[in-house]
Amino acid sequence: MERRDWQDDDGGRARGQFGLPRLTPAVKGLMIANVGLFLASFLLYFFGSVAEQGNLFRLVFGHLVLEPADWRAHLAGAPVWQLFTYGFLHAVTDVGHVLMNMLTLYFFGTMLESEVGTRRFLITYFASMVVGALAFLVPALLFGGVFDAAALGASGACMGVMVAMAMLRPMTRLVFFVFPITLRTLALILVAFDVFGMLVSIAERASDGTAHLVHLGGVLYGFVAVKTGLIALDPVEYVERRRAVKAVEQAASDEVRMDQLLEKIHREGMSSLSNSEKEFLKRMSARR
Repeated sequence: MERRDWQDDDGGRARGQFGLPRLTPAVKGLMIANVGLFLASFLLYFFGSVAEQGNLFRLVFGHLVLEPADWRAHLAGAPVWQLFTYGFLHAVTDVGHVLMNMLTLYFFGTMLESEVGTRRFLITYFASMVVGALAFLVPALLFGGVFDAAALGASGACMGVMVAMAMLRPMTRLVFFVFPITLRTLALILVAFDVFGMLVSIAERASDGTAHLVHLGGVLYGFVAVKTGLIALDPVEYVERRRAVKAVEQAASDEVRMDQLLEKIHREGMSSLSNSEKEFLKRMSARR
């Protein structure tokens, strides 16, 4: 895996990184998608409210958020698209929601994409999103109550990316507000806040408006992906490698068969070849 920026491999000594990171391709695309959908949903919400057509907003976006009630009502035909669509929608009345997620994606996403490459980064991002959704849905479907509320936002995916980066480069230092801090420490602090918030919500039997289980599901995937080496896997690269190996093996097999046919021609003449053998010779001649 390539390493271009944000490295801390200086013999174990932590090294500060205080400049703004270069915007990487996948992060740029994800930020455009998230901000674009936020603006579109806000405009639909605003004009729908002005025209007293609030139902239009709910009709368009109501079944794109992660809604346990939809899964409970249609379990046989579960709205699986919600596992992805919820991660591109944000609260239209809270610009801080999308802003904080995009800042997290910008800083930690660019670091991770530079570290592992675009495809591996996207796999980590979307896998964290899906695992976060499942971590939220399962308790909601089993227990309901405090868990039974709709979820939306890129937080689970962003938390997975942040934790994966913290696992890969734990001693990299950055500035959190005005304080220099290591990635590992920052990740532990933010995860602790989510655990605390979840426990308080359970104790009070009331949601605090944050889908902590989505966050923690993303955290779990980011941790496991690095710990098990899953983050290093690239299905496209694997398929390409297998295809290349198969091509080499096929070429070697063809050469052996070619030698056998030439020997047969030498012994028995051209007329001894079958139609399939003649076609094979034509193909081999065309390659050369």
